[in-house]
Amino acid sequence: MTSQFINTDVKAESGFRAWHFEQPYLGSLSVLLEQGEGELRSVLDSDQISLVAEFNRVDERCLALRNWHVAARKEDNKLSRLALLTLLDIVFAQVPQLRSITMGQHAGTFLPAPLLQGGSIHRAAFYQWPELWRDESPAYPTPVRWTESEGVRHPVRKPQPEGEFYRRFIPDINKTLSLRAVDPEQDLDLFHEWMNQRRIAPIWELGLPKPELEHYLLQREQDPHIFSAFGYFDDEPFGYFELYWTPEDRLGPYYDAGDFDRGIHLLVGNTRYLGTAYFNAWFTGLAHYFFLDDPRTMRVMGEPRADNKALLRHMSTVPAITFLKEFDFPHKRAALLEINRDRFFDLTHLP
Repeated sequence: MTSQFINTDVKAESGFRAWHFEQPYLGSLSVLLEQGEGELRSVLDSDQISLVAEFNRVDERCLALRNWHVAARKEDNKLSRLALLTLLDIVFAQVPQLRSITMGQHAGTFLPAPLLQGGSIHRAAFYQWPELWRDESPAYPTPVRWTESEGVRHPVRKPQPEGEFYRRFIPDINKTLSLRAVDPEQDLDLFHEWMNQRRIAPIWELGLPKPELEHYLLQREQDPHIFSAFGYFDDEPFGYFELYWTPEDRLGPYYDAGDFDRGIHLLVGNTRYLGTAYFNAWFTGLAHYFFLDDPRTMRVMGEPRADNKALLRHMSTVPAITFLKEFDFPHKRAALLEINRDRFFDLTHLP
């Protein structure tokens, strides 16, 4: 299918936006969205497929699919489904107050049955369906097996991911966010550079030579309760994250930890990506990954330094985050923060 769009990255006029980006299964995409007073029109176009969808506004919280048409080079239900899911993601992202979309009968046949409730797709259900953003299936419903680590009984954790494990195009900033597991050998130079920055070293206390940092990363790689990842915008690294299960972590004893609670340590090493707009894009993406990775995860916890005012200020812009308390780790005074699954999918606008 030949692209019909102007060759600019983003074109914003009254009610009109266009984007160009890559999607692993669909390839190079152009997406157009035009909003009118009582309707919304969207078009997705790639070499493999073209999709047009028109919606009526039922009210400010609901759209109804009026017409739609798909043309593809070959009959491929997955191709059509991912194209439709991609279009719906952009519609939900660009209409923040939208809570549901009523789908026509024919369009509904391309969508997974669990997504459709009474013929409608609800925002909260849509963003809990992992197919568009993750290649790997979630851990559930793998049966739970139990083990013990240093006196703490907890579920056996699945193997750490390898390579890229989350990807989502962020319409608000016109960039693709991806998360990839750290390779201790290939990523050591960047990790060393960031950990020795003057603004980072006092907080992380890892301003160390390369051999010691390589040992640190290898320890993380061998620990089943935690793994290291880099975040990328359009394949440019911007942040380093440590993602962990809280029951067997040092955080576990400081609150009533659930069996599948997750936690995160984070930093932005690339100064080009400091600021609230980027923070909202990558932080909500991280939380989104946690909730997609295992449907049994009901909470994501944070324990930043209580005096890290810049980070806490950014976190205050995410409605789903709840401040629980301050407490003392042996090495720092920390703020305990919580993101509840229900509040995240109800209150958080994925940009």
